[in-house]
Amino acid sequence: MIAGGGRYDILFTMPQTPVRLSDRSDAGVTPGIVFNETETASAPAFNEKNPVFDPSNYGEKGQTPFDIHSPFDRTYKIVLDTRFGFYDGKLNALYTINGRVFPDTPALTVKEGDLVKTTFINRGWDHHPMHLHGHIMLVLSRNGKPATGSPWWTDSLNVAPGEEYEVAFKADNPGIWMDHCHNLWHAQLGMTMHLSYEGVTTPFEAGKKTANQPE
Repeated sequence: MIAGGGRYDILFTMPQTPVRLSDRSDAGVTPGIVFNETETASAPAFNEKNPVFDPSNYGEKGQTPFDIHSPFDRTYKIVLDTRFGFYDGKLNALYTINGRVFPDTPALTVKEGDLVKTTFINRGWDHHPMHLHGHIMLVLSRNGKPATGSPWWTDSLNVAPGEEYEVAFKADNPGIWMDHCHNLWHAQLGMTMHLSYEGVTTPFEAGKKTANQPE
């Protein structure tokens, strides 16, 4: 599963059975590309019950500049959820971060050089591809199990309903960065926050009392 805004470069050895790359949703399977060893007049059959590829346990473990046992300078817990409420004067299913919607969501505050661990917990009913601008996250664990495969670096991590991920990143790019759900209608309805570096300020303000209204 590729998170919204995510990317994969895929290289594989063609097996004797067909391989299908598809756009799969909760509503079922939509058309995709089928690779087959021989030319056929119709699409070959494939097994829809095959497991979804899990990057956390694929490949050989490699060296990383930090891991799950590293001493972290900052730790944050981000709880993703949904609740009904008014937003922009309309009743909607709001998408919350730690119970709040933007611009009242808490910011992640760091200083340059910090090693930061973030735990994402999805208590809602939707997938949330969490996208951190300006940085690359290393996935440390999924649902309490440490990642054992090849190092999984990403800037867009899909957190499915009920899932919990631990990720970490180096604060090496000073600025004020967005950290939001890459399902943009979720970001539009509250699931947006900021990563802010100490000592970095902006003259701009955001919120309904200003002309600057992100999303």
